[in-house]
Amino acid sequence: MVKPVFDPVPERTNHSHSESGSIADLFLAASRELASSDARIYRSLDKHFKRTRELLSSEAEKLGTTHILKESKPDLIGASSYERQTRNSLQDLCKLHGIPGYSRMTKKTMIECLISKGVDKPLIPFEALSKAELIEALRDILSR
Repeated sequence: MVKPVFDPVPERTNHSHSESGSIADLFLAASRELASSDARIYRSLDKHFKRTRELLSSEAEKLGTTHILKESKPDLIGASSYERQTRNSLQDLCKLHGIPGYSRMTKKTMIECLISKGVDKPLIPFEALSKAELIEALRDILSR
């Protein structure tokens, strides 16, 4: 018997998916991998932008031109919202402003407490921005 040169159906090396190997399982695994890679990219962008903002702010303070940085910020990046915050960032705000019991609160309840305390809406974190919003912000920055 002649052995084929290639195996038309490769053996599965990852047994974490169901043994049936259905298309739905493969699609779900691919979607999860894509989502986790997007999350890594957004976290990396967020770290880069925070570091860049810190460096620009420190340089602006040295030069006494902090007002220029605030005016040149794109509207989208300067947008603020309670609803688009992560649960952890809302908990951090509650902790910072002395709101007790925040760990058992829903996001809606935390937002209501923050509003009643008079806390300003925080900036939207980069990981909460959609791809379209990130592209728009980058275009705005690059067009200057």
